[in-house]
Amino acid sequence: MTKDEWLVVGNGAVGLLWASKLSALGNPVTIVHRSASQPESPIIVDFTNDAGEPQQSTHNVTFATRSELEGKYTKVLLCTKAFDLVPAYLDIREHTKKRGLIATLCNGMGAQQDLIPHLKKHQNLWAGTTSEGALKTASNGVRQTGNGDTFFGLLVEDEKNLFGNQFPYPGVQSENVEQRLLEKVAVNAIINPLTALFSIRNGQVLEPPIRPIFDAAIDELSSVMQDEKFKYRAYTLNLTPELLHMRVSTVAKLTAMNCSSMYEDVRNLRKTENEYISGFFHREANTPTPLQDFFYRALNDRPHLEEHKKKLLSMYQELSA
Repeated sequence: MTKDEWLVVGNGAVGLLWASKLSALGNPVTIVHRSASQPESPIIVDFTNDAGEPQQSTHNVTFATRSELEGKYTKVLLCTKAFDLVPAYLDIREHTKKRGLIATLCNGMGAQQDLIPHLKKHQNLWAGTTSEGALKTASNGVRQTGNGDTFFGLLVEDEKNLFGNQFPYPGVQSENVEQRLLEKVAVNAIINPLTALFSIRNGQVLEPPIRPIFDAAIDELSSVMQDEKFKYRAYTLNLTPELLHMRVSTVAKLTAMNCSSMYEDVRNLRKTENEYISGFFHREANTPTPLQDFFYRALNDRPHLEEHKKKLLSMYQELSA
């Protein structure tokens, strides 16, 4: 049985927010969850309107566990952690249409490419990235904590796909999604490790004593992305040092009061997406990346995080004086 509707995998903040967006356009939406108890429909979304007034909207969806799924869905949106992307797809693969659409919306770089060998024949893969802020408030509740842009672009295209080269959601299609992904992973590779290491909010990376480390991390990634031998150089030609600095600083300012996902993961003793953020540059860079290497090792050595933090501060204390 074919189900021409959206299957959203993951009922975290991003999954709930995007399920509500898809539902608002009149699409039937089913959310796969792993909760011990069944979340109740509708999804409740809290947000602030243009006048600064608190608002709330509700969106009817179906919540289901993996075992409750039936039929084959034509459209799937995977809203998982990067390390869960491939396992999450494989878990529901039998419920995906062979000529259907698969879309991803996760942090980091690399997991999207890891998914490609597992796709069914004729499935298109759309990689997505978003700068919207969202905070899960209940099993069926989410608060939109910041406006932002979302982009989806084709990584794998098959002419026999049901949806061709048009993404079935307005205003988000990007012809250069690899560039968007690289810009986002660069932002994440600076803000996320710093906030996680020092237990601070996003805006505090712009303040002493963190600011010198922040600036040095941007300069380091700029050198990586401008290197002619960088594997993804074709997508970073326009990402000048000045532009990268502006992008990362702007995100830090716009999300100043937010806690990064990596900070939340460390604080709650959960697995982080370190492997696909700092780990991406640790593996792919051809120029020295002492800071990204430091972030990568430190966040993989959480029992000694306090020692790593003190060492990093001591390395830059003269600059922050």
